[in-house]
Order: sequence, then C-alpha cells, then structure tokens
Amino acid sequence: MAANARQIIVIGAGIGGLAAALALQRRGFRVAVYERAPELREIGAGVVIAPNARRALRDLGVDAALEALSCSVSVLHTCEYRTGEIVRTNRNEQIIERQGMGVLQVHRADLHALLMEAVRANDPAALWPGHEFVGLDQDATGVSVSFANGACRRADVVIGADGNTSAVRSLLFPGEAPRFNGQVAFRALIPDELVPDVIRQRQLAMHPAPRRYLLHYPLRRGRIMNLIGCGQTASWQEEGWAIPATNEEFEEHYSDFAPELLTLIRSIPPGGLFKWGLRDREPLTTWTLGRVTMLGDAAHPMTPFLGQGACMALEDALLLGRAFAAASTVDEALKRYETARKTRGTNVQLWSREEGMALQDPSRPRRTALDRGLYDYDPLAVPV
Repeated sequence: MAANARQIIVIGAGIGGLAAALALQRRGFRVAVYERAPELREIGAGVVIAPNARRALRDLGVDAALEALSCSVSVLHTCEYRTGEIVRTNRNEQIIERQGMGVLQVHRADLHALLMEAVRANDPAALWPGHEFVGLDQDATGVSVSFANGACRRADVVIGADGNTSAVRSLLFPGEAPRFNGQVAFRALIPDELVPDVIRQRQLAMHPAPRRYLLHYPLRRGRIMNLIGCGQTASWQEEGWAIPATNEEFEEHYSDFAPELLTLIRSIPPGGLFKWGLRDREPLTTWTLGRVTMLGDAAHPMTPFLGQGACMALEDALLLGRAFAAASTVDEALKRYETARKTRGTNVQLWSREEGMALQDPSRPRRTALDRGLYDYDPLAVPV
C-alpha cells in the first residue's frame, strides 16, 4: 500500500469519480470527493454497462444491485433506418456464455446513486458538493487544492475526474481546449405506455444512416425507453449537454427514418427532449503531472459510438485503486496506474471515433465493442 497517500482528493463526483473513491476506500485509503454542483445527482439518461465494466462493479460491490434495477435485453438489433428491417442481431445469451455476464442497459442516475451510497456508507464525510475546482499547487510532499468558494484543501495526491471539459486537465496541460467534433445528439426518456408496439417488442435497436443514427433501448426493467439520435452538423455554438429541444426539430433531422421511429419521436413528453454538441480532445502523451493524475473522460474523452464511456471510467477507477494498493509510494502508484491504463484508454478513444464515422457512412465497415473484443477485458486481472 502507498503508505504516504494518507489523504486522496478526487475532483468530480460523477460515475468515474465516485467509483475511484469507492475503489480506494475499499483498499484502505481516505478519500474526499469535491464536486462543483451544489447537489450531488446524475441527470443523464441511459448508459450501456458491458461485462468489462461489470467486473469492476462486482469488485466494488454494486453490480448485483444495479442489475436488479436495470434491463438486460435478449437481442441487440441493427436495423435498416428507412424500413426498420432487421439486418443483424447479437444475442445476449452468447455474450453471457462467453463473459459470464451480459450487457446491462442502465439509467445513469441509478448507477450514480448506488456508487454514492456506497461511498457515504464507508465515510459519511467523503462527499463535498458546491466546491468548484479553480487551481492547485504541489510540492514534494503534497498538493494544495483551491476552490471557487474560497476553500483550500491539502492532500497527498489529486485525481481529476471532472469530465471531458476537465478543469484539472486544462490546468495541467494548457493550450488544448475541448473542441466541437461535428456531432449533435438528441436524447429523451419515453414512458413505456407511449412507445409503439414494434419498438417495445424489439427493445434495443441501432438504426445507422448516412450522417446520422438512432438508437433506442429500455431502462428500469422496461418502464421507460431511452432514445438517442446523433448526427453530423457543420457548426455548434450552444454550451451545455442538456439544452431543451423540440420534437419537431428532432423529427426534421430524421424525417426519412422508419414510420415507427418518427412515431416514437413524436411521443416524447413535453419538456423531455434535450440536445448537446459532442466535444472531443486529442490523446495526451501522459495523464500525470507530479502528484496529480486523471481518469475517465478527463484523461481520454470518449465519444459514445462504442458505448464505452462509462465503462472506461469504471475500469480506470478499479485499476487506480489496485495500483495504490500494490505500490509503496504515490509516485509508484501513479506510474502503475498509467502504465496499466493509458494504452487501452487511448485506443478505445480512437476506436470510438472510427466507429462513429462507420455508423454514419455505409461505405465503411463497422466494428462494434463486441467485434473489437472489448468485453473480454478484466480489470481485476490486468497486472499493476
């Protein structure tokens, strides 16, 4: 154990930050998580949790509870976007046979809540909302972190888990701001009773098309349907990832899709549709500077096209905990962590970009997360 890591600060209380805190707590470390939002909650919609990430969640003690709250559909369909005709299927039972567990369709808020409850159960004083990170100073013995509310905290090591617009990353490696990557996404949650029968029966389906795609899958044991549309556009000016949008605007962008998909778009309840511009950053040569490192989207901003963003953050979190448990010093722990994670994180970041281009260009061959063997990864077995 890294004995000189008596206090660890995590910046960001999203899925990656909470998972990192939990992985470290379960290995005997004291962790404080600081979040800029005044209230700790996850407002997102659906997220896919594949077996590679479920192995991390099993170690963290929350996989069984998450499975009980979520969906695990039997067939993953790929459909022709204009007709809805099924052109490819992947069966979850085959994934279970190979991996020992299936893919879960999860409401982000459910996963976030389970991680938050587990962290608080270990240490009721671990979570600090209302603390926006603004800077840090480090020396040979530790790191002093300052926040917009005037607070200053001292720790032996700092972990930046503050997303793809990471302030920690921008401070450590200035001059490389997040950039719009030419994609705008829509998302909505639709009550099951409003979902067309053919969509409900199919449950999970991807509809790739030139320059766009639609994806839907059920959440919370089938009580709601998660709908995502993502497409290319020349420019984007608005900030934020939860900008209100209208059903008419969404339908206009996907007007040539199958009738049942347009019916699904029209059924989105008032006020239930949001949009955002996807942002990206180039891979870094290192994630670590002194006693500060990063994980999740702060380290390797992940586009959604392989369904691996949350999965990579969970893998990072577990490997970070394992690295600190295996090391005798902070420096050794951070080297072990980055050595174990950087190649995979960077590869999946770049592969996700490739899959995004293939999804929206029929001339390009697709290679999904399953095709690429990403589910085979076991974060408990990787050497640290």
